[in-house]
Amino acid sequence: MQERFKNLRFLREIFPLLWAKEEKIRRLFLLSFGLVFVSISLDLSIPIVLKAVVSKLSTPGKSMTYQLSLLLVAYGVIWMLSQTIQNVRQIIMVRPLERCIRLFCSQLFNHLHSLPMKFHLDRKTGAITNALERAQYGFPDVFWGLFLFVIPTLIELCLAATILCYYYGALYGVILLSVATTFIIFTHHATEWSSHFQTLSNDQQSQTNANIVDSLLNFASVKHFNNKKYETLKCDKYLKERENLLIKSISSMEYVRIGQNIIIGIGLILLTYTAGQQILSSVYDISDFILINGYILQFVAPLGHIGFITRDIRRGMNELASIADILRIKPETLVSSEKVYPLKRLKSIEFQNVSFGYEPERSVLKDISFYLEEGKTLGIVGATGSGKSTISNLLFKFYNTSSGRILINNQDIENFNTEQLSHLIGIVPQDITLFNTTIYENILFARPSAHKEEVEEVVKLVHLDSVLKRLPHHYDTVVGERGLKLSGGEKQRIAIARALLKRSSLYIFDEATSSLDLGTEETIMTNIAPFLKKSTTIIIAHRLSTVVNVDEILVFQHGIIEERGSHPSLLKQKGLYASLWKTHEKAQRKSHAA
Repeated sequence: MQERFKNLRFLREIFPLLWAKEEKIRRLFLLSFGLVFVSISLDLSIPIVLKAVVSKLSTPGKSMTYQLSLLLVAYGVIWMLSQTIQNVRQIIMVRPLERCIRLFCSQLFNHLHSLPMKFHLDRKTGAITNALERAQYGFPDVFWGLFLFVIPTLIELCLAATILCYYYGALYGVILLSVATTFIIFTHHATEWSSHFQTLSNDQQSQTNANIVDSLLNFASVKHFNNKKYETLKCDKYLKERENLLIKSISSMEYVRIGQNIIIGIGLILLTYTAGQQILSSVYDISDFILINGYILQFVAPLGHIGFITRDIRRGMNELASIADILRIKPETLVSSEKVYPLKRLKSIEFQNVSFGYEPERSVLKDISFYLEEGKTLGIVGATGSGKSTISNLLFKFYNTSSGRILINNQDIENFNTEQLSHLIGIVPQDITLFNTTIYENILFARPSAHKEEVEEVVKLVHLDSVLKRLPHHYDTVVGERGLKLSGGEKQRIAIARALLKRSSLYIFDEATSSLDLGTEETIMTNIAPFLKKSTTIIIAHRLSTVVNVDEILVFQHGIIEERGSHPSLLKQKGLYASLWKTHEKAQRKSHAA
């Protein structure tokens, strides 16, 4: 019962997408439903016209009268119009339905980008893309079947029963409606039973696709560890489970189909036998048998098809269900419009006793406090896992703090939404991801409205022009999935150029030059220094040479700020930073010696 209400609620949520704001789409939608009722009227009139034709042909001294000719022509014309209108209705309905699918997928895509970081860390890309693909096919199944077949068929069935009651008494109408009611109740409960296997099959399909996508994304690791056989066996295991569940799903629907055929057959026997008896008793003539039989045969095929249509509707609802669950996840990082403060420029950042953990039992930051003024540069150094990169995640509001406050321009960060913060921050992340498109488009992604001259400017600043000269397609070189066709240093240069093109108020460089040699790193940092003077900068680094000239350095250890100060003052303290600096100098000497 709960699942049924859940499906009805979901239908109510997505129905407004059909009622698009465009007047043309609304007119097409209404016209299509208008043609449904025209088609019903024509279908109901066919047996009546046929009865009149048979009655005329059965009279003594029959001849081709004007009225008989008209009835014969009308019979063919009505049938032709009925079939044609159904085809026209399908053509008209295509645009509103496809518009609905487009709006739904666009809304889902936008929603996915609005969800918190935790969702994206827990997600399986293959499962989501599979669910999205299935939803595109599920929409037509639900709406074509429900609005253009099931509902019209039920309306037509009730009207046919009314006509039979009017002409031949309540018995025929009761039989027809009883058979139809039994059929519908059986179909509902049987498909509920069958859909369980279909749901399991869909879940297994998603898991299978997620496993295949994950394996292909990590194809290099598969080759490095020579584990192709292991991955193939794991994939075959998923496929075998999918095979078994799919067989159960299809078989269960065929059992449902058998039961539906039995119910229709019983109804056919009851109606034809009753009509045959009354005609033999001279209560009705042969034309009445034709009319009764015409309505029976007219609904045998639709009722038979309802089994398939109901299965498709149920399948469509199951395919939409996983997407509906995603749509119900509320973006946690957005604030209500009443609380949003304007944020045009970054003037200051302050962390006040901030603590944070990705999991309750895993504390990453402990009572962190610092202040960064506009135009200043802050360096953050420390061992791996000390919590350095978490600072940028909190500034983007990917996560909420466990305790303490983050202030932007002396306002709590909770008063700003993620779009406002993202607009002001340009970042070169530690884990660089590139789109599987050209180098030029990857850089332009930071600010799609930028001119080519601006792109060329940042390319020169990061010495990427020398790389482009070596590539046969230059800017049009496709970088591959996640940038796998490029070296780590080349990806970092593209990422730095992309961040600079954004022209942000705050720049965050998180291990931005870790894959570059010392000479290239020094050249790039010197080139971009004047560019960064107009902005506020946070440099997160293992390589200490990148933070020598910053205004203040924070030394992180085990989630706390162990030391703070300028480069010279920290060396004088002869503490943790001084020890890290000695290690850095030794590494530099070895590098130069090599």
